[in-house]
Amino acid sequence: MTRAQGKGPEEGEAEEARTRHHRLDALDDVVTRLAELTDANLWALSTVEALEFLDASERAFRLLAAIRVAAIRDLTGRDLRSVFGEEDLPSVVELLRWQLKTRPRDARRAVDLAHDLDTVYQLTGQALTAAEISYAQADAITAALRSLPADTPTEQRDWAQRFLLAQARTLDAGDLATLGKTIRARLQDQLHPPGTDRHDDGDQGRRRELHLTDQPDGTTRLTATLDPEGAAALRAALGPLSKPKPLGENPEDHRTIPQLRADALIELTERVLATGTLPSTRGTRPHVTITTTLDTLLGQRGGPAAHTGYGQPLSHATLRRICCDANVTHVLLTDEGMPLELGRTRRLVPPWLRRALTARDGGCTFPNCPKPAEWADAHHIKHWSDGGTTNLENLTLLCPFHHRVIHRERWTIRMGPDGRPTFIPPYSVDPQRRPRRNPLHRNLDHLYTGAWETPDHDRRDCKT
Repeated sequence: MTRAQGKGPEEGEAEEARTRHHRLDALDDVVTRLAELTDANLWALSTVEALEFLDASERAFRLLAAIRVAAIRDLTGRDLRSVFGEEDLPSVVELLRWQLKTRPRDARRAVDLAHDLDTVYQLTGQALTAAEISYAQADAITAALRSLPADTPTEQRDWAQRFLLAQARTLDAGDLATLGKTIRARLQDQLHPPGTDRHDDGDQGRRRELHLTDQPDGTTRLTATLDPEGAAALRAALGPLSKPKPLGENPEDHRTIPQLRADALIELTERVLATGTLPSTRGTRPHVTITTTLDTLLGQRGGPAAHTGYGQPLSHATLRRICCDANVTHVLLTDEGMPLELGRTRRLVPPWLRRALTARDGGCTFPNCPKPAEWADAHHIKHWSDGGTTNLENLTLLCPFHHRVIHRERWTIRMGPDGRPTFIPPYSVDPQRRPRRNPLHRNLDHLYTGAWETPDHDRRDCKT
């Protein structure tokens, strides 16, 4: 709040104290009492009392959520120019971002929910005010009701709202969202039977969107909304790539389902980029651009962090993995950062050497990986920035997943007497560190002779 113009601080505070609404005093009392409970010693409660305390705290949480919704709804109907002025007048969404320190998406959803609970979905608003449902349940119910076909009759909308509120006694917010999808599909079929011109996904296709938001920790969050067809296509593409790896491929593969899907999306993107079928951008094929310095590439201390063409920083381990098989262009800069010389772009692994690698390895050489050569990267066994040469004796093919495994974990690669790579697992995978090879890309004659096995003297060397 701003002080009345032309009045001193003490006079303004006195007037504010005289005119302060009793609702604010009541809410201050509630906040004070709640603050007293934050450091309460709950260990003195019995188990039954602890459960009762949890139920009471949830009811208080719901009531406070209803009060917050009422405050947001009230602000949307006020003229805020008396406080902020004409030039600095923010929207209610911007005001919530500043006042509550919330994300834009959450602020927008809070404003929309406050409006809907006060107008079209008043039964849900009353249930929230009475602490019969949680804020998350109210949000799920209103989202389900918004998704109904635009021409849904009022009586059917009312039925859907009452039905969802009744189910909220036993279903959580996620279950209510799933139930809302079922109701929408049922009403869609009733209003527009299959085979009619209007039997479609309505506004689902128009609501599709994809957001990429850079996070403070250097990661990027993907938030997307897809129509059923688009979501089915994405799931079909990610499904084969997001299956857990067999134990023979990586015994330490303990990735969660979301991590498997994330890796599958990355692999899918890398495969598309590798095909060269995407449209060019300003005469250049789509590619990942990394900017770094020689000091950073060599791992010297004090070097600036490498970053992508979108400004995201990269770790040194990630930089080394990407540089295993990449095009390199050196740019000589002045002390002021101005380009002084632009060298010719060259590929670390030229096409002719790549063809030789494909003929020798046949595919990813990590033990028991079936990925073919066209899906694999060329990996420097001794990194070229450490003095490793770019020749057949220092290269092997690895699929993107196992390329990351080699750079992240303590696997060791050595060339056997037959000129083929041998993998020595870390102690955490195999305490005896027994060497392994991938027999899946060998022909039968080669397997029959046993030439791919590591001799005993090499096996002893690998254990040390």
